[in-house]
Amino acid sequence: MASTRFLDPSSIPLKRQSGGNIWATLVPIIQGAIVIGLLAVVGLFFVPVLNTQNGYKRDLAKLQREMAAAEDQQAQLKLETEHMKNDPAYVEHIARDKLNMGKPGETIIRFDPYQSGASAAKPARALPDEDSSN
Repeated sequence: MASTRFLDPSSIPLKRQSGGNIWATLVPIIQGAIVIGLLAVVGLFFVPVLNTQNGYKRDLAKLQREMAAAEDQQAQLKLETEHMKNDPAYVEHIARDKLNMGKPGETIIRFDPYQSGASAAKPARALPDEDSSN
């Protein structure tokens, strides 16, 4: 009879005597850790893609700023060209100020550009003290 009790599955305890089956607690925890680990590995594959995408966005914003500045400069040059074509007073102003030209019989006096006091000032030399030499 001892052999029949040995092979009987009902004689095997399914739960630990101390309160619960340890495997019933560990299996969901391990499965959750595996899922979190796999998600982390997949996320690591997307980090370089996201960094590249952010770099492209920065480059696009920089190029758009440069394009807007170039368009402003183009509009300014078009306006200046129209002034030069249609406004003789503007042409005279440019000729006098930038090209140092004048009308016949005029004397042109040119001044050097103004320099600030710190860069234009020469260091003062110390004068010999007359009292100490006597």
